[in-house]
Amino acid sequence: MSLIRRGPPSALLSLALLACGSDDGVPAVRGPGLTVAPLELPQQAAINSAAVNAAFTPSPDLSLLIDPVYLPRSAGREGGASVAPALIARMKQQGTIRGTCQTPRDAAKSVPLCPAPMSGYVVRFSEILGLGTGKDSVQVYLAATRYRHTPKEPAELLSFERAYRVARVRGEWRVMSEARIPKSN
Repeated sequence: MSLIRRGPPSALLSLALLACGSDDGVPAVRGPGLTVAPLELPQQAAINSAAVNAAFTPSPDLSLLIDPVYLPRSAGREGGASVAPALIARMKQQGTIRGTCQTPRDAAKSVPLCPAPMSGYVVRFSEILGLGTGKDSVQVYLAATRYRHTPKEPAELLSFERAYRVARVRGEWRVMSEARIPKSN
């Protein structure tokens, strides 16, 4: 079984993520003041992969499925735009994910049941948000929820959400910092 990788806490990043306001009517909790980065599909897949590799220790025993709906900018888990099928296909081709599973939005305290050969985590990303010009430095949110693959499997809820600042360094996208997002009730 693989373990979740823990990075050092980043108080400055946490403060920066929570201190900014939103220009639109709905208060943005994820990426306030930021806009969606204009990135090509391979870059989006590489950024999401960098976030996954920061959150989890890669292992053949680790099964990750992607939720086909982005996290909303607002608080909570309801809403969000659809993830492009081409992005899902690219991430599956690269081995970042094994398939898809949409987690229940109204039952945040239940363990999802997903059609997969083994248990693992469903990852749900935010849209990738630009920092500055958004071409070399971005922010992405990743929420992960443990899923079960059979109805009779023991069901212990385990979930977390983190924000990642990712930058292009010598042509590769690398996580520069991460912050744990407190759970909302």
